[in-house]
Amino acid sequence: GSDSQEIDGVRIVIMEAHGNLKKMTKMLKELTLDSSKPTLAVLGSKEGGGKLMIAVTENTIASERYDAVVLLREISHYIKGGGGGRPTLAQGGGSHPEGLEDALEAARKSVGA
Repeated sequence: GSDSQEIDGVRIVIMEAHGNLKKMTKMLKELTLDSSKPTLAVLGSKEGGGKLMIAVTENTIASERYDAVVLLREISHYIKGGGGGRPTLAQGGGSHPEGLEDALEAARKSVGA
């Protein structure tokens, strides 16, 4: 559906997730585990002030093209947050959950989705 699309061989999934951090982490892992399906996944949640998690399938064209930390820094200010991690897995929290849609929209624009 509208949550997922492909850009030059990389699946892009940018969506609001409902559930706790553990659930989101599991979802991210499932989305980015399969190296035959290079994926950039951006999940956001309004829980606890707003959370953003970004993962990229390791050792694929997805990880060559996208850096989770860079993308997180581009969008986390929308939830008045910060965060970090590594190029294939980054997460951040904020204090402005109302900005989550804007953050996800900014992520879409940033990757051209």
